[in-house]
Amino acid sequence: MHSSAHDPASALAIRTQYRQSQSRAARLRLLVDTGRELTRLAPQAMRQQVVQRACAFVAMDHGLLLEWDVEEAVQPTASVGNQEQLSELAGQADTSAKEPRWLERLDSALPNVLCLPLRGADDRPFGMLLLANSVPIGAPDSEDIESLHLLATLLAAHLENSRLLQTLIVRERSMSELVNRLFSAQEDERKRVAYDLHDGLAQTLAGLHQRLQGFAGRCPPLNAPLDDDLQAILDLAQHCVGEGRRLIGGLRPSVLDDFGLFQAVDKEVDRLREAGITVHWFSRSLSRLPSHVEIALFRIAQEGINNILKHAGAANVKLELELHQSHVALLLEDDGRGFDSNLPASGQSLGLVAMQERAGLLGGRFSCISRPAGGTRLRAIVPLTHHNKANS
Repeated sequence: MHSSAHDPASALAIRTQYRQSQSRAARLRLLVDTGRELTRLAPQAMRQQVVQRACAFVAMDHGLLLEWDVEEAVQPTASVGNQEQLSELAGQADTSAKEPRWLERLDSALPNVLCLPLRGADDRPFGMLLLANSVPIGAPDSEDIESLHLLATLLAAHLENSRLLQTLIVRERSMSELVNRLFSAQEDERKRVAYDLHDGLAQTLAGLHQRLQGFAGRCPPLNAPLDDDLQAILDLAQHCVGEGRRLIGGLRPSVLDDFGLFQAVDKEVDRLREAGITVHWFSRSLSRLPSHVEIALFRIAQEGINNILKHAGAANVKLELELHQSHVALLLEDDGRGFDSNLPASGQSLGLVAMQERAGLLGGRFSCISRPAGGTRLRAIVPLTHHNKANS
């Protein structure tokens, strides 16, 4: 005999199935909605949101999120409910627990507690979500506990990512400060060596050249071989004086301090002209810039010119120095043999990294576009109002 449509047993089965489907939908909604929100929230708001949602999901009126460091120093980071009772609840944290646990403490103000560990990627617990109720209730079913466990796992992943991001930011900031100090120390050392060379070796070479010229002027006529040797010595001494001046100018050009960036770069460009390369200035700025900006852009231009002379085999070079209201831009472009700028390994790679670091330390941008047989284009843009200034 078939059951009637109004059979109480059939109606009860339908209601049971309906409630089960509602529970599954609630579990799914808990995870999906919370997962979406966590990606948009700051870490502290993320913690509070999970505690509130977890409490609402199992109808418990107290929630506490605890986290600890490698030395297992436990700190509460989010909570819902009475603070005095939550302080007592914090004592239930088990820093070694790896699975959810349901506790019944009939002699406590919070007689029922659900403990949900937060585990990192290495499977080591680094926190715990504690849910409790001020009146005795039955334990949630296994599917509800599993859903909350997944929620805790989701929170743990977001918190760990946030921690890793903060660690990376701190390391990058420390690295930038270190590079800044290295560049500053390098500039200071270059300035010191340049002054020492100017006051010492350069003066000695200049004096030697003058004495040789005086000697040659007073010397009686010599036969051809000796006269040729004397002239070679004079040429060598003059070459040493010129090399000393170029060395001093490369270490710390006085023209940069005295006349500014454009004149210093243009003097550096003389090395290209001497090598037979045609140089085109398409735009230029004669304005004086902050010292840290001038030094950074001069070193970028100097390194770029070095690369052209060593690697490019170029016939023409294009230069631009443009001053805008908020930034200054330097362009250096050649028609040389180029290289694949997408490859990590290159004979110019260290120089390019140094150029990028110099621009980055000032809050600017550096780009290098090159392709084999297609030339190379370097561009540095540096703001004029950045606070992280390198020392001159």
